[in-house]
Amino acid sequence: MSRRASATERLERILRLLPAAVKASEEGDGLDLAEAAGIAGVPADQVLEDLREVSGRNGYQPAGEADRIQIDVRGDRIRVWTAGQFRRPVRLTPGEALALSLGLRRLLACGSPGEREARLALARRLERELTAVPAEELEEVTGRIALEAPEGEDEAHLARLDRAARERRRCRLSYLKPAASEAEERTLCPYLLASAEGRWYAVGRSEPPGEVRVFRLDRILEVSLLEDTFEVPPDFEPSDYISGGRVYRGGEEIEALVRYSPEIARWVRERWDGERAETWPDGSLLVRHRVADEGWLVRHVLQYGPEAEVLAPEELRAAVREAARRVEEGSRQGTRTG
Repeated sequence: MSRRASATERLERILRLLPAAVKASEEGDGLDLAEAAGIAGVPADQVLEDLREVSGRNGYQPAGEADRIQIDVRGDRIRVWTAGQFRRPVRLTPGEALALSLGLRRLLACGSPGEREARLALARRLERELTAVPAEELEEVTGRIALEAPEGEDEAHLARLDRAARERRRCRLSYLKPAASEAEERTLCPYLLASAEGRWYAVGRSEPPGEVRVFRLDRILEVSLLEDTFEVPPDFEPSDYISGGRVYRGGEEIEALVRYSPEIARWVRERWDGERAETWPDGSLLVRHRVADEGWLVRHVLQYGPEAEVLAPEELRAAVREAARRVEEGSRQGTRTG
């Protein structure tokens, strides 16, 4: 007994067949049934059944859609007329192909080593099979960023952590915490790896202190795999630590010193207790924020514009400068396009 074709396979046949029939109808007296069977890769009677399926679905289409395609089968000739989406084969325009290829290749930086190989293979297949331009022309552009991923030691650390997470093996880390001068030795059970806020993170149980922590890849100095294995707790929720493209590094808070100008000091002082706020002689206010989410501090400071400044640590000062630069650049682009 022959295998029944899936709905996906039938759709693929129809998407190949209809544009060919439209073109043949516009240029002459339609498509020969035997030629249609060759295009679809099925017997002629299956071609006719597929076409009946298309016409039989007209009643389910939104108002006006059914009138945009007409199918006429007379003898061994197939004629199709349409003003809709079946006028050309399912192929991407050069611009569409380039955008998707670049997007897929850009995601190579956001995947484990195994995932990057799969995404690169998908990008090349897309370029080869679905584009209206030669794949080698796209490769000239997209190939330049094909491996836009962590390099050097970061790449090696990511590969080891990925293996540890897949094999459920504990590993030993040498980790430099924010604002720390010396690295700490940790034993980690990596539950998952994730990319957020433009960086890679490992999430898992850390010893010490025996709780779930988030570790930034570029702060990991050494990684070595251990023979001991672990199990991920059934109540572990990744969204408690990484959600919406943002990271919450609970247990690794750092102190950020923010100075607020005299113009807004009075209103800011009302939000923070006296132990964390200090008034300076010029009337400005220094607040010591405990920060676990870098993104929160950046958004908080930017809302005050020039009236707030991060004094320390330098890492957070740099994050605010970069965010301000992006906002300014976006504003300039909006002004030019407007």
